[in-house]
Amino acid sequence: MVPFLAVAATAYLGSGGAARAEMQADRVCFSTAESREKIHALGLLEPFQLMRATAGRLHAEAIGVKLCRWHENLIYELSLLRHDGHILYVFVNAQNGQPAGLKIER
Repeated sequence: MVPFLAVAATAYLGSGGAARAEMQADRVCFSTAESREKIHALGLLEPFQLMRATAGRLHAEAIGVKLCRWHENLIYELSLLRHDGHILYVFVNAQNGQPAGLKIER
């Protein structure tokens, strides 16, 4: 999974601002109550387990998670803090746990 994330990070960071703006426009995140309801109703994966596992693989500290709809898919946006102070936003499919993208904030 880590090689995929490295490729996704390179592709994302190498893309222009238009791609980043499109990603923001197509993504709608849910409130905590809405997220809890969708997780139970749709049988989505447990977000905290995904967050802990992903943080461990990327040697980062888990700092937050949001459930979002992105291109008709439900994804978790995981916020992770790296040891160098950069924040990683890792996008994971909420139904199967597969990586869906990565964004690094400097």
